[in-house]
Amino acid sequence: MMKRSVSASSKKRYVSILLGILCIGIAVFLLWHMQSEYKESDRFYQKLEGRALKKDAGSQQSKQNEQNEQMVQKAEDSEKQASAADTASLEIDFDALKQVNGDIIGWILFDNNGISYPILQGKDNEKYLYRLADGTKSKAGSIFMDAACSPDFSDAHTIIYGHNMKNLSMFGKLKWYRTKRGYYENNRYFTIYTPDQVLRYEIFSWYEASADDMVYQVGFQPDRFFLTFVEEMVKRSSRNTGVTVDENDKIVTLSTCSANGKRFVVHGKLCSCCSHCQV
Repeated sequence: MMKRSVSASSKKRYVSILLGILCIGIAVFLLWHMQSEYKESDRFYQKLEGRALKKDAGSQQSKQNEQNEQMVQKAEDSEKQASAADTASLEIDFDALKQVNGDIIGWILFDNNGISYPILQGKDNEKYLYRLADGTKSKAGSIFMDAACSPDFSDAHTIIYGHNMKNLSMFGKLKWYRTKRGYYENNRYFTIYTPDQVLRYEIFSWYEASADDMVYQVGFQPDRFFLTFVEEMVKRSSRNTGVTVDENDKIVTLSTCSANGKRFVVHGKLCSCCSHCQV
């Protein structure tokens, strides 16, 4: 009887060990698959960026970015200088991008942090949540505009979504506005390129929000209701940037995931000197 008991106990131990090894193997495989998917999405967007840049624009971009950084450091309060510097920093070949996907409506570029991606817009907000710009399924997804917004960025409030990736791709670096000292000073501006316009935005607020927060409202008119809306954006900011906003400004909200099921939003207002820039 004792031998049988020991044998049964040994079998259970072996089964437990095998199950443990199997679980570890599955976890390692899933981690490898996730990392491979991340790398594949990074390669895709790097290749697409190379295709989107006009000939000779790439060599000009690095030089221009250095000039941008020096200009921001020397004249942080000079909106006009900073805006003019970035407007000329990049040319986008939208004909080439439209061959990849007709849903590409623009390109977003930050001055110094490496955020440089096409902006897509689908018929709903699910289409590009887990699809790359060419339609390939991927956890990285795409940077995309809210389906209810005007694709020409003419709305008073426009929302753009992107994943908070662990490898810091897509909108993974936005959280650094809250956690990294000096990040805002070097990343006060971003530019959105469309086939017809170059739109320069100055960041004025960032904070955490719930998925059903009022910040996700669109369809405003430039009136007192919109003024109350943007004043709330300023009030809730994790930092007072000193940037003034009113009902006549056009706002772009960049939204990504945060901890505990919340979202993290960054708000930028259209710079007045670039509100009518044409390509």
